[in-house]
Amino acid sequence: MPDTIDFIGIGAPRCGTSWVANVLRAHPEICISEPKEVRYFNRMEMPVGRLKGNLNANFDQDISWYLKRFSHAKPGQLRGEISPVYLSDEHAAAAIKAQYADIKLIVCLRNPVDRAFSFYKLHRGNSIIDNMSFEDALEKEDVYVRTGMYGEHLERYLEQFDKDQILFIIFEDLIAEPKRELGRIFEFLGLEAPIDLDPSKFHTNESAKMRSNKLHKLAIRVSQWLIEHGLSKVLLLLRAMGAHKLLNRINAAPVKRESISDATRASLVAAFRDDIIRLEKLFDVDLGRWK
Repeated sequence: MPDTIDFIGIGAPRCGTSWVANVLRAHPEICISEPKEVRYFNRMEMPVGRLKGNLNANFDQDISWYLKRFSHAKPGQLRGEISPVYLSDEHAAAAIKAQYADIKLIVCLRNPVDRAFSFYKLHRGNSIIDNMSFEDALEKEDVYVRTGMYGEHLERYLEQFDKDQILFIIFEDLIAEPKRELGRIFEFLGLEAPIDLDPSKFHTNESAKMRSNKLHKLAIRVSQWLIEHGLSKVLLLLRAMGAHKLLNRINAAPVKRESISDATRASLVAAFRDDIIRLEKLFDVDLGRWK
C-alpha cells in the first residue's frame, strides 16, 4: 500500500465539507478515506461541551494506522481525507507538514457568523452541549468564535506550507455556483471534472438532530471494526447500497427553524471583522459580504 496521501481538507466545520467529500468520493480517480474524517493530525478533540479538554487518541497512533483508512484505494487513485477539526487545532499544521510536506490542502470557509450558529445547532442537537440559547452558548463556549478566526488559523498553515499548496473555497460561492467551484477543486487536484457532474445529487442533511446518540456511536464503532479488520470494501458496499443514508434518515429528528437575533449577529460581525480583514490580505480576496 502506498505511503503517500495526495490531499487533505482541513475545514472548516459546517462549511460544506461533507458535501464536497461525497462529490470527490464519486470520482473514479479519487479515494476518500473511511471514515471521511480520520482526525489523525489534531492533538485535541474539538474543545466544546463534554469534549472539552479531551486528547485525541488517534494522534498517538503510528502512520500505518492512518494509512489503513485508505486500504480500499485502487491503484492510481488520488487519496485524501477531510477532517474539519484540523483548521483550528494548534498542532495539526506542523503535524501534517512533518509527515506530508508536499500535500495539497483544501479549505472551505463560510461567513463565520452563520458558521458559528450552524455549529451551535449541531452540538445542541447531538447533545454535545446542554440545551441552551445561542447567546448562552457563546458566553459559555469560546469554540464558536475561536473556530471562525480563519485568518489566525491559516497564518499557522502558511508558516508551514506554500500558498499555492492551499485551495481557498468560499462556501457561499460553492452554494451559488457549485459546478464552477467543484471544478476548481478538481483542477487543483489535477483531474478533469466529470462531464455529467450533478452537484444536487450529493447534498447531505447533517443539520438534522439525532434521535439516538447511541445508534450513531454504534454505527461508528461498526465502521471502525470493519476498517481495523481489513474489511473497508464491505463498508464501501454498504455505502453503495445506501445503508449510510438510510441510517441517517431513520436517526434524524425534526429540527425547528431558528435564526440569529439582529443584536447577536451585529456583535459577532464586530468580533470577526479584524480577522476577516487579515484573511483578505492573506489570500488577496474580497470578503466584504461577511463584514
